[in-house]
Amino acid sequence: MKSHQPPRMMTIRRWLALALLALLLAPILTSIVIGLIVFSPGDGPRDIDREIATRLTRDAGRWTDPAWQESLRAAYADDADVVLMIGEEEIFATGDPMQDRNTRLVREVTVPDTDPAQVAWVYTDPMEGPPRELRQWFVPVLLIGALGLTFAAIAWFLRRSVVQPLEAASDAARQVARGELDIALPASRVREVDQLSRAFRTMSASLRASLEHRAAMEQERKLFISAIAHDLRTPLFSLRGSLQGLQQGVARTPEQQRRYLDIALGKADQLERLIADLFTFTRMEYLGDKPEKAPLGLAPFLEEVAGGVRPDAEAKEITLSLDGPDNAPVIQGDSHLLGRALGNILDNAIRHTPEKGAIRLTWSETELSVTITVEDTGPGFAPDDIPHLFKPLFRGDASRNRATGGAGLGLTIAHRIITAHDGTLTASNADSGGAMLTITLPKH
Repeated sequence: MKSHQPPRMMTIRRWLALALLALLLAPILTSIVIGLIVFSPGDGPRDIDREIATRLTRDAGRWTDPAWQESLRAAYADDADVVLMIGEEEIFATGDPMQDRNTRLVREVTVPDTDPAQVAWVYTDPMEGPPRELRQWFVPVLLIGALGLTFAAIAWFLRRSVVQPLEAASDAARQVARGELDIALPASRVREVDQLSRAFRTMSASLRASLEHRAAMEQERKLFISAIAHDLRTPLFSLRGSLQGLQQGVARTPEQQRRYLDIALGKADQLERLIADLFTFTRMEYLGDKPEKAPLGLAPFLEEVAGGVRPDAEAKEITLSLDGPDNAPVIQGDSHLLGRALGNILDNAIRHTPEKGAIRLTWSETELSVTITVEDTGPGFAPDDIPHLFKPLFRGDASRNRATGGAGLGLTIAHRIITAHDGTLTASNADSGGAMLTITLPKH
């Protein structure tokens, strides 16, 4: 199958130069064609003048014979006119050779060794073609016709390659102004016009993508607000119920009062965590919070972050262990943001690891990067959930649910922070079946 070749394109200056050249060459080429075809030599006169000259020389003694003269007239009446002269006297003529003398060829035939001198004039037509009356207007008509066809061809080309695409571009501009982004523009052999059409198509595609992205963002914003409102309402409801129970004297014993206070404090902590997640997500997503990088010792940093979540792990009797090379490298990063990211990952692992489980925090390094891995003994991620784990508000059936108290932003925030540090965060399931999250950060 032959591949479709795009039409040859040139600048409008070159096309105009070709049009002017065509207008210049059209009359010249037409004149050449007229000369070669219309007025080309025909079948006669077949060198008839030579034949007549030979006969006149051979029969020089019979020029005055009337019978010979009539035979000469009959033999060449359609091909030539002959005038016989003896001395200064015209003794015979086959026709009227002086008519149209400006358009006929003439040959002088002199018989040698004659006194008085015998001279003949032989008149023949130089070419076959239209009559002279026809030739008077035939050439101008052909020239005007050639110029007319040239003008028509140039006008057709300009209409097809310049006018129509520009009209289509004007209509497309009005369509875009009305919000109709499905535009169709014809191709053009003029480079500038084709570039204009391409620019319109690119603009239309960009506007369509922008509107679709805007609609998706608006939908996501509505879902985000709805989910956050629901997540904030749940602990607030429990907190308010506990406080009302204390106010109304439902908890009468110190143990009951302590239980109600513990519930209220837990819900307050949950609210604080939700608000902190929401604030951090807003800074990273909408305010473009950039990390302030500084030298950061990896081992002390990991110990500090692990120490911050260790009480929560001990409350569930979860073993939290750290493992890595003795000489941990120094990386460039924002300790506050990286601490928040790793803290969210560890908090996620603690919330989804059953009591008396284990969480293992390890690190390693290569020449250019460091890798931090958090592995737990929880139920792991559902395979269908892994591609969506870092989307805002996503909760998988197995690995995440609202009973854990999260807003579905922890891993999203961690992913945004790691990405802002030119690193990567990936999720998978460990060989043991638990969840495994892997952070890769550049050293410099």
